[in-house]
Amino acid sequence: MYYLKIFVKTFLSLFAIMRVTGMSTKNPCSLILFLVLLYVFAKLHSDRVESHILSGDMTLSVLIGVLFGSFTLAAAYQTILGGMSSGLFCAGILLLTGAGLFILYYYLAIWFLQAAPGITLTGSGYSYAWIPYVAAFVCLLCWLPYFLYEYPGVMTPDSINQYAQVIGAYALSNHHAVVHTALIGMFYKIGLSVTGDAHTGLALYTAAQMIFMALAAGYVVRTLQKADVRMPVLLITIGFYALMPYNGAYAVTMWKDIPFAGCMTIFCAALMRFMLRGSFAASSDAVPKLRASEYFTLLIPYVLSGTLLCLLRTNGWYAFAVSLPLILIAYRKWLKVMLPVHLTILALVLFVKYPVMHVYEIPQADFVESLSIPVQQIARVIANGESITEHEAAYIHQLMDLEQIPSAYQPDCSDNIKNLIRQKGNSTLEADKGAFFKTWLSIGIEHPKAYFDAYVAQTNGYWYPDVHNEVGLADGIYPNEFGLVWQPVIRGNIIIKIKELLFKLPEIIPLYGLLWSIGFVLWVLVLTAALSLRMGKPASALVCLPVLLLMFTLCIATPVAAEFRYAYAAFYALPLLIVSPFV
Repeated sequence: MYYLKIFVKTFLSLFAIMRVTGMSTKNPCSLILFLVLLYVFAKLHSDRVESHILSGDMTLSVLIGVLFGSFTLAAAYQTILGGMSSGLFCAGILLLTGAGLFILYYYLAIWFLQAAPGITLTGSGYSYAWIPYVAAFVCLLCWLPYFLYEYPGVMTPDSINQYAQVIGAYALSNHHAVVHTALIGMFYKIGLSVTGDAHTGLALYTAAQMIFMALAAGYVVRTLQKADVRMPVLLITIGFYALMPYNGAYAVTMWKDIPFAGCMTIFCAALMRFMLRGSFAASSDAVPKLRASEYFTLLIPYVLSGTLLCLLRTNGWYAFAVSLPLILIAYRKWLKVMLPVHLTILALVLFVKYPVMHVYEIPQADFVESLSIPVQQIARVIANGESITEHEAAYIHQLMDLEQIPSAYQPDCSDNIKNLIRQKGNSTLEADKGAFFKTWLSIGIEHPKAYFDAYVAQTNGYWYPDVHNEVGLADGIYPNEFGLVWQPVIRGNIIIKIKELLFKLPEIIPLYGLLWSIGFVLWVLVLTAALSLRMGKPASALVCLPVLLLMFTLCIATPVAAEFRYAYAAFYALPLLIVSPFV
């Protein structure tokens, strides 16, 4: 019975892998894979391993197995079925594949939760105060070629729209965070007043952004030092920030997502610093009082990063708002400090969001902007030529031209459909939002598969690793009507080829490519949070919470599938989050 159990688990796991990857049943690698899996399962079922499995390990592993298995089935079910049409046969294939995937992910989680606690990342760390400044300087030095090549900075249509608001050509709008527009305007006007050249002003903003992101990296390094993390880990962290190509490319790109990523990273690092102060002690008397220096190294960075986190991106505000009660509960023994700090953040955010926006009559993003997934689901039904009732068709036609939907619909981007609504039916939508959701629900009940396919196509890049996403393709300044032109200081075919190679390597080198996968990073965060809970460290899980919530908002309201910049905060904070369970 023991050997039969191992054989069945091995066979189901092999079956799942072959269906997901499309491997032929005649492929000789399947035999090698079977033998490897057989050996692994035999080891995992040994008394030595099973005796160390806690009940909490099994609970966490079941949850992870179900979650990751569901993600894989949802993203790859068409590959798994391979064009089969029989409903009963398809159900059987999906059931067997799902069972195999659950077994794989369950035992992967069991192994991870057993093995990871044995890793030691702390002890004998170097506390030299100059190391974070060296880290920031190394980052700036490694990012300098990107700055010189992209001078005065990468400006896509979003960036150009913000520039137009700065110079008064367009009215101010919070569709692109007005706080970020104001930051661009501040540095732009300083540079313009000194040199009289618009490009110098824009370059000044780019340089300021580079310095901020480098200091954020230094803040992470200093936080890890306070956690007594070993020097090799610090060196890997510095190397990640300085040498990873997307960090250099994004440091010189004028998107709100970049400073947002820096703010999220500082916010999580400050949360770790609160944890390191002993704020989870049994009584408030056991918590050391704030030193004068900590007002500058902890409280001010926490307040400023938390405020900008909420103002730069709407989903940053949601992530903070949901995290807030959990943070206050966790630090309830230290409310005399934590409550005023968070009330200050809330006061600053609400002051900007309401009185300031109202006084300057700054319009917010329209309602349709938050409906990316529902409108995509409706559009997919119509684009597929599936039937809807006359009443549903009449309502949809009030929102957008039904005849244009099939050609406008893009499975991975909602902009075309949202623009159709803006052209015709935005006022109808705003006037009766309930009617929209009622129609959306009634169509969904009739066409659940189209809704499911639309959701997967719109979001799978954020929750499944094996989804292609493009990074670093934007170069220079896009065509515009304001006389802005790309002015590279260093140029030539060699520079172009080097950049192309840097951003193609993830598609060539195994394992390295995972560091460019949004879905993989989400899986790492889930495993990291689970490990923190397994090790009895809820504070470490709390450090990951804002980023996990950010990723969750992308899964429910993203306008573009697998858009790397939307999830860039998770990548920039990654070294800190991975280390958090071990401190």
